[in-house]
Amino acid sequence: MSGFAVRNDGELGWRAITSIEELFPNEVFSAVEPLPASEPEPGIEELSAKAREQRDKLLTIAANRMGPLQDAVDIGRATDGDVAQLTLWKGYRVDLNRIEQQEGFPAEIQWPLSPDEQPAPEPVETPAETPTE
Repeated sequence: MSGFAVRNDGELGWRAITSIEELFPNEVFSAVEPLPASEPEPGIEELSAKAREQRDKLLTIAANRMGPLQDAVDIGRATDGDVAQLTLWKGYRVDLNRIEQQEGFPAEIQWPLSPDEQPAPEPVETPAETPTE
């Protein structure tokens, strides 16, 4: 009689057997193939670790984007756009480092948008200069 030995000790798992004599004390016989065991929901520690891992990846990207901008500032060759971008990246990095302070952390995280993901700022119109005599 073929079937399945299904664990009944609180652990997940089953195996195919050809006879009921193959059952262990912590198993019951089933003629129907059990459904695959679902993964348990991750705990707080696992969620926290995954969030910190993601944060660290994003911080690495931010540092790589900031490096050339900071270099341009340091050697006096930064444009106004470089300085503005550097400021945005610094703010992003600060926001990333504060995700653990969010109320829903680690189950619910509002990830900040990187400067690359943010919509471009609207151009500021400056009034036309009036000619002087």
